[in-house]
Amino acid sequence: MKKAFISIYVLLLLLVFGLTISFVYKENDTSFDLSRGLYNKKLALYEAESVLNIIVGEKNAGSKLSNQEILATFDHASEIEISTGDTENNVAEAQGAKGMHVSAKYKGTESHAILTYKVDENNKIKIVYKRVY
Repeated sequence: MKKAFISIYVLLLLLVFGLTISFVYKENDTSFDLSRGLYNKKLALYEAESVLNIIVGEKNAGSKLSNQEILATFDHASEIEISTGDTENNVAEAQGAKGMHVSAKYKGTESHAILTYKVDENNKIKIVYKRVY
């Protein structure tokens, strides 16, 4: 009779131990997926903002390269799309400003970098508004 109780206690102990290991494994797997998703988002953010900064730097340096030529020289892992145009803004300092939007898509995540700027008399870009998300 004592051997039966000891066997039952050992089996219950092994069951609790197995459930604990299974729980820890699932938590680790979920944590890894979240970390990978955050890494993908940060990479897309980095590349969108980097392309935007490179374009502004090249334009301020007086380069005549187009946005697509600048993008071709940038080693990127994500799909990057650049769009430019005029903005309609009621803010006094942003009247007549132009806008640029860079979007980067990387492994299911998407990030955007938005820039509203004016060009001064020296053909330098003066940033009115910049947002990366």
